[in-house]
Amino acid sequence: MRWIVVLMLIAMGSFGYMSQAKSQNAPMNTVDAFVGPNAAVIPSDALRLRIIANSNSPADQNVKQQIRDEVINLIGARMAHVTSRAEAKQVLEQAVPTVEALATAKLRSEGFPYTAQTAVTPTAFPAKLYGNRVYPAGTYMALRVILGRGAGQNWWCVLFPPLCFVALADGDAVAATQSFPDYPPLAVTHILQPNGKTATVALRLAVVDYGELWLKEGIATVQRLFSANARGL
Repeated sequence: MRWIVVLMLIAMGSFGYMSQAKSQNAPMNTVDAFVGPNAAVIPSDALRLRIIANSNSPADQNVKQQIRDEVINLIGARMAHVTSRAEAKQVLEQAVPTVEALATAKLRSEGFPYTAQTAVTPTAFPAKLYGNRVYPAGTYMALRVILGRGAGQNWWCVLFPPLCFVALADGDAVAATQSFPDYPPLAVTHILQPNGKTATVALRLAVVDYGELWLKEGIATVQRLFSANARGL
């Protein structure tokens, strides 16, 4: 029975390790996925943001994420007091030249040979997981930013209602901690608290963190068993 428990611990730990390795090799597309469990249903007339990378190379995906952050900051400031879809759509349409210039400037500053194309237009979207809800693929009105050839993986969120911004403030975020120093968090961001102060939060997967712990415990148990058996010989 003891050996069965040990093997189970090792298996769970290995699963956590593989999950972490997969998340590190994939494009970091995590912040938007960490809305709370009470995520609202996305209305059919919601306005979205879709940013499509030039390719799936690490460099192209990394600059896509940098542009994503700058675009969200820009649009977030402009949409702060928007209360209707019509007003939100007007804000996005007016922001198109600025967003395109911002994205292209970022690409040039990082040494990329291509530019960005931006428009508010009906856009095809893949299925998406927001919290515990899955939203179907379809064509939705969006601020679309295509980087270069637009042949890479995309990132998207909802701008109105502002689920992008809810994701940053209401996610499964925990305070920065040294509890699991071996594996880095999936993402680190900063949120504004009600008291006006900024807090640093890390987005993590429990299966990775606790999988690492279980793996260490399992290995330690195996080592103790082998040590005890060696002494008994």
